[in-house]
Amino acid sequence: MQRAIASLTLCLLCTTAGATQYPAQLDWSERLVLSTPVSGIVSATPVSAGTQVEQGQLLVQLDERPFRSALRGATAQVHKQELNRDEARRELERTRELYERRVIAVHDLQLQEIATANAESDCTSAQAALDAAQLHLEYSGIRAPFSGLVLDVAVAPGETVVNAQQATPMVTLARNHPMTAVAQVEAADLGQLSPGRQATVEVGAQRYPGKVVRLGAEPDSSGHYPLVVSFDPGDNLLRAGLPARIETSP
Repeated sequence: MQRAIASLTLCLLCTTAGATQYPAQLDWSERLVLSTPVSGIVSATPVSAGTQVEQGQLLVQLDERPFRSALRGATAQVHKQELNRDEARRELERTRELYERRVIAVHDLQLQEIATANAESDCTSAQAALDAAQLHLEYSGIRAPFSGLVLDVAVAPGETVVNAQQATPMVTLARNHPMTAVAQVEAADLGQLSPGRQATVEVGAQRYPGKVVRLGAEPDSSGHYPLVVSFDPGDNLLRAGLPARIETSP
């Protein structure tokens, strides 16, 4: 978003109508490198670089079999611990009755209370393990967090990814609706610009209505401030790096 536009002139160009124009460059409104916290073997990559995807669409899938197996094991453990917990609760009720009838000592009651608390704890731990197994199964598939353009798929079917220490970059996704145009402006121009102000972005022969979404708070090495205008390219497939021009009315 803040990269310098070295190949474009930074001086202002004023139209005869009094509007001010700034040489600019297109950029994505958002760019994410996606991965997953779980390790496994890539089983499918249903998209490729250049694919336009919708929010929630599957981008990469790891082999689900080990995750489903772990989920079945965790489900079984929950069932087992629930049975143990229920039996411990019943035993505690019987022990209390015996204690109230003065058949057993308080120490025996305390021992059963401890056993029941342990059974409750084991049941809670088993449920937590089941929740984790369910999450791991969900994490085995990487889905688009927003509609956008796939820039890169860095893995292939059959490849093993190990994410124990550091996540492996797997897919790069860009949000291209809206897009942004980024210009560099002089400090003297900041006073006539403000977030929310209407602007027009010109790309080739096309003009798009937009608005200022950000003004840089600090200058770059050349002393200029980034001006970022957001606009919707509609059905046109634009790409980051294309030259553009931002026009603001007086």
